[in-house]
Amino acid sequence: MFSNSKLASLWLAIMLILVAALGYQLTARKQLPIETNILALLPENRQDPIAQQAFDHIATSMSDKVVFVVGSKDSDTMLKAAKDFSQALPSLDMFSHIDAEVSQDQQQAWAKLYYPKRFQLLTPEQQNRLQHHPEQQTQNVIHTLYNPFSGITGTELKNDPFLLFREYLADLTAKTGKFSLKQGFLTTEYQDKHYALITANLKGSAYNIGLQDKLPALTSLEQQIESKYSLTDSPLAIEQTGVIFYAAHGTQSAENEISTIGLGSLLGIVILLIAVYRSTLPLALALLSISCGLVAAFVTTVAIFGKVHLFSLVFGASLIGVSIDYAFHYLTDRLAAGKHWNAQQGLKHIFTAITLGLITSLIGYLGMLVAPFPGLQQLSLFSAIGLTAAYATVVCWYPTLAAKPSKPRAIPFAGTLGRWLHLWLQPSIRWVTPILLALLSIYGLTKATYNDDIRQLQALPASLQHQEATIKAITGVSSSQQMFLVKADSQQALLNKIAATDHALDGLIKQGALKSYQSLGQYIPTLEQQRANFELVQQLYKEQGTTLSQSLNLAQPVSFTATFEPLTMAHFLASPISAPLRFMWLDALKDKNGVSKYSAVILLHDIKQQNAIEQLTHNDSELTYLNKADEISALFGQYREHVTWLLIAATFAIYLLLAWRYGLKQGVKMIAPSLIAGMAGIAITSLTGTPLNLFNLLALILILGIGIDYSLFFAELKAETAHQQGITTLLAITLSALTTVLSFGLLALSETQAIHSFGITVLTGIIIAWLLAPLAMSKVKPSQQHQ
Repeated sequence: MFSNSKLASLWLAIMLILVAALGYQLTARKQLPIETNILALLPENRQDPIAQQAFDHIATSMSDKVVFVVGSKDSDTMLKAAKDFSQALPSLDMFSHIDAEVSQDQQQAWAKLYYPKRFQLLTPEQQNRLQHHPEQQTQNVIHTLYNPFSGITGTELKNDPFLLFREYLADLTAKTGKFSLKQGFLTTEYQDKHYALITANLKGSAYNIGLQDKLPALTSLEQQIESKYSLTDSPLAIEQTGVIFYAAHGTQSAENEISTIGLGSLLGIVILLIAVYRSTLPLALALLSISCGLVAAFVTTVAIFGKVHLFSLVFGASLIGVSIDYAFHYLTDRLAAGKHWNAQQGLKHIFTAITLGLITSLIGYLGMLVAPFPGLQQLSLFSAIGLTAAYATVVCWYPTLAAKPSKPRAIPFAGTLGRWLHLWLQPSIRWVTPILLALLSIYGLTKATYNDDIRQLQALPASLQHQEATIKAITGVSSSQQMFLVKADSQQALLNKIAATDHALDGLIKQGALKSYQSLGQYIPTLEQQRANFELVQQLYKEQGTTLSQSLNLAQPVSFTATFEPLTMAHFLASPISAPLRFMWLDALKDKNGVSKYSAVILLHDIKQQNAIEQLTHNDSELTYLNKADEISALFGQYREHVTWLLIAATFAIYLLLAWRYGLKQGVKMIAPSLIAGMAGIAITSLTGTPLNLFNLLALILILGIGIDYSLFFAELKAETAHQQGITTLLAITLSALTTVLSFGLLALSETQAIHSFGITVLTGIIIAWLLAPLAMSKVKPSQQHQ
């Protein structure tokens, strides 16, 4: 057995190593090891690695883009502002690439790629026309040629006498959006205003805090341009959307909540400590416990996970109110002992209770490690390590640092605390209060509703949502991440599968189940379709060539001399026109068996009938519907059920531990406050109209652990000194409850729905657990109450 000095030295060495590790973690990288990406909290798709890779690829591609629209009622003003704004953007050092003015080469890229293959490229309408009524194509040429605004040149008529490519290219470019070129900019009109589209790629991840810090400069630039080009009757507006704006808001919200919760807790603790102990030593010791807990938790989490998520830090900040519990009991005993204080005896007096308290808390927290959910695993580890370090600080250092007795003085509020304990010795109070609270809680539970939507994890400000909706209405560009993952054994087989899926989606659009989609099949026909098109065009020239030549009095007769050369995916990907679309081609990815599958995605926009979309994937292993938000929301529901069983198992395990030490009947008295407190927390959350989710169950684990702590100290009271010890214990528990309410209760102020709901549950549960904790106190005889 280590002596206290050896334990103190060992813990000092461990903490020095942890502090050195913290310094290394904070300085070794260019960025702080803090993760702000909400997706990092989510589990991977273990059943289908290709689906996970596809989603990661698409999420990264989309999240690193920013879309701007510059709008004004005056077209010339809009174009001048767009030019000025796009030329100023590089000065912000935020973007690796900016797409604003379309160069001459870019404008010609469509024709450069498709024109050499024009004899094998047809729209569905052209295919139908050439197959059934080829003479109509001849009539179309004649009508178009005599239209004074057609702009047909002799060269075009010579190289494409049936004007098939002109029609095909018009149809193809229409699929890229509702924009037209004006002075090099992609422009459109919406609600009597002219808009120019500007897109940009970030220099790094949207979750890079360094890039987020540059957003105020971007806002300032936008305001300058708006001010410069706004007219009295035509204000200029620059709208923007992109993941970085949501990420920055999330980062700022988390930082504000950490500050509010952390600083609020610390301020409350400082005031409580000074008011109760009237000394700087208890304050210093309490802050020491908190610091050791947070340092150990941060360093260990970074060492295992690589980064600490801001979400974990928000909860971690609230650990302040829990980690200080052990300190309160030790310091309150020291205050009560006065000049008779013995540091080792003081530790021995509370050792069993704080050790059992730590064990019961760890049972709840560590149980979450088994869930393949990175967010829960990290939160579990952070909490468990933080509490263990705070416990170790009390056990190893307090007997040395607090060896000197405190100045003799009366226990604060001793009279009030004594009367409160005496009240709880009355049978009517001991029976009626818990039964009444349990019945009211059961009523509240009947009003419970559940909402497992993953979007509750992120607060979405209305201003950003409004801008995104506005840009979607103006441009038709959507940030939806609902998609089909298409797989096949070869590139050509993949294109065939994409074409078949596109055909099915066209049918769903006609049925009103889907508004639109974006697919590589819209830009690259299959090899079979190209051959069929080529044969149709060849047949058209054979059947209608002479007729067209005579109708137009052509000097040279129409003849077909082309050879078939397929347009391949390699050709498309090498062309500049594929730049905005390349992310949809995933090439070869390995499945869970290590077999390579060629893969691509089809983006789906404005799904109206989810069942119709999902129906396409039934019994088709090569087609998978991906909707990460719905997938994770479903997982949230599953984990909520799993955590429910985990909570039941943890409660039973804790009861067995209590029954083993204290007996079956006393074990019930000790666990009842936590059970009723948990029910009350859920009931009040439900009655406030807040839907329940996984995090409310995590709150129950916390309530269970803390509530058992309260009961343990009352159960450890000795009959011969029950009254005096009871006052000391109640004071320590009250201080503990107040700090916990301060820390976790402040979570109820969070803008994030999940955290807000968690805070309400914990706030209610801790108050009820404190209220009912004296149930665990053995009923002493009146003569013993004043010994």
